[in-house]
Amino acid sequence: MYRPRICSIELFRRCCLRCRMCNMWKVKEDDKGLDKDTLEHLACGLLSVMNGEKEVVLSGGEPLLHSDIVEIIRQFSLKGFKVGMASNGVLIDQAKAGELAGAGLKNIQLSLDSVNKETHDFLRGVPGAYEKVLQAAGYLKVHKGKVSVCAQTVISGKNLEELVDTIEFIKDDGRFDAISFMAVTTPFFATIDNDWQENSEFSFLWPCDSKRVDKIIDQIIALKAKGYPIANPVAQFELFRSYFHQPRKRRQMARCQLGDYVVSIDPSGEVRICCFMDSVGNIYVNDITLLLDNPQVEKMRQDMRACSKVCNTLVNCFFKA
Repeated sequence: MYRPRICSIELFRRCCLRCRMCNMWKVKEDDKGLDKDTLEHLACGLLSVMNGEKEVVLSGGEPLLHSDIVEIIRQFSLKGFKVGMASNGVLIDQAKAGELAGAGLKNIQLSLDSVNKETHDFLRGVPGAYEKVLQAAGYLKVHKGKVSVCAQTVISGKNLEELVDTIEFIKDDGRFDAISFMAVTTPFFATIDNDWQENSEFSFLWPCDSKRVDKIIDQIIALKAKGYPIANPVAQFELFRSYFHQPRKRRQMARCQLGDYVVSIDPSGEVRICCFMDSVGNIYVNDITLLLDNPQVEKMRQDMRACSKVCNTLVNCFFKA
């Protein structure tokens, strides 16, 4: 039986921002998301199949739009899971921060694309998003020791020149425990090919000046060496450099490792080992233990190890040096 260490759960695809690097907010779906009773049943099943420090990562859309998000976090936490969440932060007030900490949330990544509020609000598509995410970090910081708060920054052509200032801000501000980076990739839910960066709608997101990319990445690596709270390993920054130089090139390792430790659940309950492969079943139909104890899963994992496709998932998601 496949025994993952991380379960990534996409609760639904609703969002309250209009991010430039994501078209999810344009999707019109009657999407109520995964319900808490089904997720509680999932948690019970995962207990018997997951290895190591069992980790659940909740995402969306914006997971805080889910009416039962606090109860969902509590359900997983009480069963011994380390619960993390990715959020844009705009829905977190003082009361919500207390509820999240009280429910057992261990870590949260808050979207912060620049210390320049105009840049952040432009990239996130809604005025005032910058002020709200900083307020959210402050409300959560009250619960230091319970919840770790990390700023999540997407490197793009729009914010490249502001990355170092953003790191300096994170170090001095005190509301965030660390900053983590992702490289901008094909915008979610955009119907374009692998040359998305040449598409007129999204080309401004691509950092075209390779020399500037190299200089900024070198500066970030130097700050990390000085002890600045930068979560990414140096190897990932070198990967970002390579990716921005040659976006069409196969990235990173000789084989994909995601099939060694991650399982993903989408908003309709479909279970995947790789987001580009077929579902292995649905949690509304079968118990997760049956779905993972399946020869099809092992075949998919073998195919992933042998995969040679240009897949930018390995640039950002669950990076392993």
